[in-house]
Amino acid sequence: MLDIIKLIVVLTVVTTVAGLAIGFTNTKLAGRIAEQEQETRQSAIGSVFPQGVKIDEVKGGGALPGKYWMAATADGALAGYAFEMAGTGYAGDIKFMAGIAPDGKILGITVLFHNETPGLGSRVNEVPSTKYIWYPMGGSEKSKPWFTEQFVGLSALRPIGVDKIAEWHKLDSTAKDALKEKNTVTAITGSTITTVAFTKAIEHKAKGYLEAIGGVHNISIDTGTDTHAGGSAGGE
Repeated sequence: MLDIIKLIVVLTVVTTVAGLAIGFTNTKLAGRIAEQEQETRQSAIGSVFPQGVKIDEVKGGGALPGKYWMAATADGALAGYAFEMAGTGYAGDIKFMAGIAPDGKILGITVLFHNETPGLGSRVNEVPSTKYIWYPMGGSEKSKPWFTEQFVGLSALRPIGVDKIAEWHKLDSTAKDALKEKNTVTAITGSTITTVAFTKAIEHKAKGYLEAIGGVHNISIDTGTDTHAGGSAGGE
């Protein structure tokens, strides 16, 4: 009986100390984590808009997210908006920043957070390399992930198709143009669920956000729906 009491006391002390240590660490790191999240968000906002625009943060609410961002060119013309969106991927929510023009055209997408499978869904951030072991001084590196780059120029107001042909970065310009004409992206090989998470999030949110903005700011925004669907979607 005495041994059991000693064991309980030791376990209680150990778990208490571990809990205090974890709490202390979280408290110390909370500020830095928040700073990193803010830095990531600011970087994402800049990356989904054209260069040289003036970006303003706007408080939302109602049909809009809690906050979003508006961008204008040097002459004051409206360039577009940035919204945080989230879709359900294979391993949980995928959060991303989407830049969208007033006519619904996608200006850019940057991933903020995901827990997708390494080597599969995690390839949403993959940047194709043009350098090889046998030619280390090869062509210049592309700076943006191929997966999100293929959304640029598509309409967020039309259904976005998902095609399982070769991945976008492996296609020639003719094939890429054909996909854009169909408002379609290519799936990450073996990760169709991850791919569809992006398309569905955009389809479910973009039109409503733009319509809400038009009402709040009395801005004429083209949210006419084109029912033309492109490509074919499939499971994982």
